Amino acid sequence: MAALDLDSVKNLSLFQDLTTPELENLSLLIFEKNYGKGSTLFVEGMTGEVLYLVKSGSVQILKKFDNHQEKVLATLKAGEFLGEMSLIDNRPRTATARVAEESVLLVMTKKAFNAMMEKHPTVALKVLLVFLKVANERVRKANESVKQI
Repeated sequence: MAALDLDSVKNLSLFQDLTTPELENLSLLIFEKNYGKGSTLFVEGMTGEVLYLVKSGSVQILKKFDNHQEKVLATLKAGEFLGEMSLIDNRPRTATARVAEESVLLVMTKKAFNAMMEKHPTVALKVLLVFLKVANERVRKANESVKQI
């Protein structure tokens, strides 16, 4: 695990609205970790407590269907994030996440997220607004996919 390099993350969508002092506060709550190809971040059905932000590389979101075959629902690339809902609710993961290639991910635990909400509510609000925007976009894409079936 490495310390967060502010210059390399300030342009990521999740943090683009944060000021330098806000990024500095956030940097104390997030760490960077390297993951090898094929590493499983989480499995569908397990309880989640971690947000991942792809700094480099890619992560696949997979879903098992009735025939027990996995289908890739999405491939997330640098700047995209996953697992955000696990910071907000205590529900099981709805899919599996697997690293598709050597990747560097930024990691925030639920405990760190709660600390951010308590100690830095302005930062938390800005991050939550990005979560909402992305969630809305994902719902719209899902609705479009359903229309095409």
